[in-house]
Amino acid sequence: MVTYTVDEILKCLDKAHGNLDFPGFNKINIHMVSARLTGFCSDTHWVIVFEQLENWYGLAGIQPVLAISAFSNRSELKNGLVETLFPVAIENENDWEHTNTLHLIIRGEALILNTQLIERHHRWNFGFDLLVHLLPEYRSKMLATENELQLIASNDLLQVIQLDNWHHPDVFGWNYQADRHFQPSDAKSMQMIANVLVTGDQNLYKPCEDPNVDWRKWMKS
Repeated sequence: MVTYTVDEILKCLDKAHGNLDFPGFNKINIHMVSARLTGFCSDTHWVIVFEQLENWYGLAGIQPVLAISAFSNRSELKNGLVETLFPVAIENENDWEHTNTLHLIIRGEALILNTQLIERHHRWNFGFDLLVHLLPEYRSKMLATENELQLIASNDLLQVIQLDNWHHPDVFGWNYQADRHFQPSDAKSMQMIANVLVTGDQNLYKPCEDPNVDWRKWMKS
């Protein structure tokens, strides 16, 4: 018998937002390009893992960043987990601007890019443009591996849902109906995901809001 409820999961996500730990896709100076959500559960525990492929110039310059946020009722994750990985290594970080060439290693695969062929986007830095350029072919390699996800969730939990696109709540926006900032629990997507974790039935996730896990949805011109 499952020992947790949908309401408990949603309250945990709202608490994380109150502590500024719930991922927001429009943070200042951190530009989300793509994301993924994975949910795990057992009769006694649940885990939700958010992955964000992002450009965070202040932390890593032009190097792509994989930011992982995990929330759970497990004791070791009760206060949330925030982890930063670097799936792309830049071998010539100090001289690429002079050579117009980038030497990258993506999860062990060497890659050479002509930077003049990378499309530029208005008012966004080159690190953002690089990540957008890599996304079509290398997204799956830049996201967490199964082993990395299992290290967070632990092997005794079953993966019951994984989403590459969903309606992510704009937790930095204003909910005019409620006259307050949006909470994660306001999003029907989060309510359905919580229900999937409680029941173990992925068929209960039936999107009814526009998916917005795409950098174009959050990009300000």
